[in-house]
This record gives sequence, structure tokens and C-alpha cells, in this order.
Amino acid sequence: MNKFTALLGASSIVLLANILPGAMVAAVETAATDGAAERIRAHVHFLADDLLEGRVAGSRGYDIAANYVAAQFATAGLEPGAGDGGWLQPVQLVEGSAVIPAAQISLTRDGVSTELTVMDDFLPAPDTNATESTVTAAMVFVGFGVHAPALQHDDLAGLDLRGKIVVMLSGAPQRFTSSERAHYSSTLTKYPEFIRRGAVGVLGFLTPADNERNPWAKTVQASWRPRMRWLDAEGVAADSFPQLRVTMSLSPAGAARIFEGASQTLSEVFAAASASKAQGFDLPATASLRRQTLLGKRSSANVLGLVRGSDKRLASEIVVVTAHLDHLGRGAPIKGDAIYNGAMDNASGVAVMIEVARSLAAARTRPRRSVLFAAVTGEESGLLGSDYLARHPPLPGGRFVANINIDMPVMLTDIADLVAFGAEHTDLGPMAARAAKAEALTLTPDPTPEETFFVRSDQYSFIRQGIPAIYIDNGVGSLPRVPAVDNKALVEAFLRDKYHQPSDEIGVPIHYPSLARLARVNARIVSEAASRSQRPRWNADSFFRTAFPQPDPARGSP
Repeated sequence: MNKFTALLGASSIVLLANILPGAMVAAVETAATDGAAERIRAHVHFLADDLLEGRVAGSRGYDIAANYVAAQFATAGLEPGAGDGGWLQPVQLVEGSAVIPAAQISLTRDGVSTELTVMDDFLPAPDTNATESTVTAAMVFVGFGVHAPALQHDDLAGLDLRGKIVVMLSGAPQRFTSSERAHYSSTLTKYPEFIRRGAVGVLGFLTPADNERNPWAKTVQASWRPRMRWLDAEGVAADSFPQLRVTMSLSPAGAARIFEGASQTLSEVFAAASASKAQGFDLPATASLRRQTLLGKRSSANVLGLVRGSDKRLASEIVVVTAHLDHLGRGAPIKGDAIYNGAMDNASGVAVMIEVARSLAAARTRPRRSVLFAAVTGEESGLLGSDYLARHPPLPGGRFVANINIDMPVMLTDIADLVAFGAEHTDLGPMAARAAKAEALTLTPDPTPEETFFVRSDQYSFIRQGIPAIYIDNGVGSLPRVPAVDNKALVEAFLRDKYHQPSDEIGVPIHYPSLARLARVNARIVSEAASRSQRPRWNADSFFRTAFPQPDPARGSP
């Protein structure tokens, strides 16, 4: 017996022929279970198997995963949600892979030119607009590159960026709240401001704290990964910033080379950044940058299943539940393993979402609003599928009013708490607190705000469109027990040793009963958001309410 048939359950076997095109699948009888934990385990084991080769967007393995999720949605009783009577919303992608040996940085200072060494001093970011790009220009250091006058911080004040290469630090001021810091750390926030001021290239480098969390060796290890962007109907790549002709990352050694002879030392720069001080000044060298990229096109798809709302007036208002289906595919081998399976990231989140969909579809009373379940593509390449979905609601006349996202819940033992990213910004927060309490769980603050998780997963795509969103993740609290189990240490070890590694695979000791509890928490949030009279709203004092005004379905305006 194939190991999948032992895990999937009888309802899944019926549709397995749709998952593996061309395969001859015999009728197999297997003992089904009503347990949510075992259903979730079955989904994870299928989605994280080597057969799917890491589920990178646009690959055969991803397509198998997409057909599997569609089969699960159908079995659960959902309607096809793509708007054309199907399950799949196609997303056209352009993919760029950097030709690393061809990348160059040459510095000219006082008439003397020196070459930096690729991989030791810098790495090119892949382009998605051109196969070869060059730029020669003066450089200007812009601190964090944050223009936030409302928060009394403006690194760009008084600087002339016209025709220059911007050199910037990672992150945002530490004195910002975690949400403000997450938003202003994003290149989606920084790059448009650089372009508006006339910049032509970017060199970025990490603060010492960020470098400690993500050392240069990890950046080099990940340099094989391509960059993708989704293409609009005219073939233009979204959020690709072609005005910034070359973008590259600097190692600590490379940053030191750039700052030679500068008016301030790197130590002074880092001290000012640590103190959240705005800073910026011209650098004494001219830089010549060159990068080459191999370009190709792919097609991938979001998998969409619908539970239609029961209230004719409210059914056009859609609560969308997302979990990214893609991972990293095949890549640089580590200990002989080249398949980046993504069991925790994010087969576990997709499995939880399927369970939420099953429970909602099976409920005796349908919610008043419609609920769209979306296994989205391209998250690992920059939130691509969710961004496309947020901008292209698939149902005629329908509009999104809330997003609940599920991404990489690191459940390695019995859980004591959850983190609700975004809870302080909308009235989804109290819903999350009530849902957690019903499962005897507490909500705790973000334990690592410096990681800026709130802009690193699919909820941010909806937030950028003014749609209230929340993302429920694992906490790091530990339950009292003998012998003691340090959940925080387990989570930190996973993030250090397995996150985005081939070792994030089926052998990871996932605690499936905790994932089942998470599914119940999310189901309660979804049900309340989709059933109450008032649609979810931003809190009056929310930073994101001002940054991204929410469209009003009644007035057609924020």
C-alpha cells in the first residue's frame, strides 16, 4: 500500500485520481477517523512528501499540491471559488535568477578604482525586468531609508537622491511600535519613496542585530533562490521597481568597504541607528554596479473554495481565509538533501485551513457573509498570490471585508498561548481573544517584534488594500508539566536550524493536537466575523487605518 493511502482517509482516496494526473489509482478501503488532529496530519504528510519536490510556485509539485487542496475543498462540500466555475485562479509570473559570478561592484574614490568581491562583499538581487542592468552613480547613505514625518522620523530630509545610488540599513527605528516598524521596514514602503526622489539603485546592509539573527553565510546559502513577480494583463511585473536599475545586498565586509573615507564611521552609523536617530549623508565614492539575470515565465494558481453566505444582503461581503501553499522547491543541498519540503512552512498552515473549511461547511448554520478559502501561491517569492487575489476578487460583485491568515504555526508541544498579529488594529482582535479563551488559551504580545512578521506573510497583501486582517500564530509559553518542556527553546531551535531548510520535513515532531486547537480557534474567528451584523473594521487609533484607508462598500470610498 502506498503510504499516502494509509494517511489520507477514505474521502480523499476517492479523488486521488484528480491529484495525480495519469496515475492508475486502485480503489482502497481505509479506516477513516473523525479526529481533526489525524486529518491535519494526513494533509501535512501528503503536502510535505518528496513527491511534491518542495511545492515551488509554477512547478509540477505545486500543481499536484493545488489539485490535492481542490479535492479536499470539494470533499468538504465547498463550491469552486475562482469565479469561472473552477477551483483555480491563474497567476502569471515572471521569474528572475541572478547570474552571481557576473555581478560587479566597482568603487572609484579619488581617481582610484577598486573591485568588491561577489559573495564575500556583496550579492545581487535578481531582476524581473531586464536580463542585464548597469548603473554608475554617486552614493548617498540614507540611514534606515524611512520617511515617516508623522512619527517624527525622516532619514531622507535634506538629502538629494536624484540620479544616485541609495545605501540603506535594514529595518526601521526601534522606538516605533512593532506594527509601525514592520510597515516601515518593508521595501514596498521604502522603494517608492526612493523612486519619487529620483534614486537609480540600492545597496542594502544589515544592522548588527539583524546580522546576528541572519548572518551573511545564510544570505549566501539562500542566494540560489529566484525572485518572482506577478504579471498584469499587459505583461508588467507588479512591485518590481524598474526605476531602481540595480539592487544588491552588502555583507558586513562590503559595507565597511563602502564607508571607507566617509564622514562617519560604521560604528557611529550603527550607534545612531540603535538610538533611533534619523541620519543620512553623501558617501565619497562613485559606484559602478552590474548584474545579470536569467528571466523566464511561469504560471501558478491560487486554489479557491467558497462557503456562500446565507444572507442575501451580506453574501457579497467576503471573509477570506488564506494559507500559502508554496515553499522553496529544490535548492542547494544540505547534508545531501536538496528538497525544501516545507512541512511546518506551510503544509501545516494549509492543513489547518482545510480543517477550518471542513468544519465551516459542515456546520448546521451557514455564516451570513460568504467565506473564501484560499491556498495561495508565491508567498515565498514576495506574497505574490495573495497580492494578486487581494487586487482581483474572483466573485462578480463581491468584495473582501476581512482576512484571516494561517502561516507556519510552529507547534512542537502542547501550547499554552497564541500570538494574534494585528489584534490591536481591528475588531478582529476581540474575536481572536474570545476564540482563544474558548480553547483555554491566552493571547500574548508578539515575542519578536524585531522580526517584523506582520509584513512578511499574506495578511499584509490585504492590509495594503485597506482590508482588516489578523494572523494567529503560536506563542512561546510553556505548560507546567513534569518533566518540563521549554516551548520557547523548541521554537527558537526550529527557526534557527530548520526554517527554510530541507530539514523542515515530515520528520519534524509536529504536535498535531495543537494544530487541531488552532483550527478551532480560527474557525471561531471566521464564523463570528462572517456572521455578525457589522463587517470587521479598523480601530479608530490604528496606524494602518490611516496608512491604508478601508473602502466602504456602501459609499464606495474610504
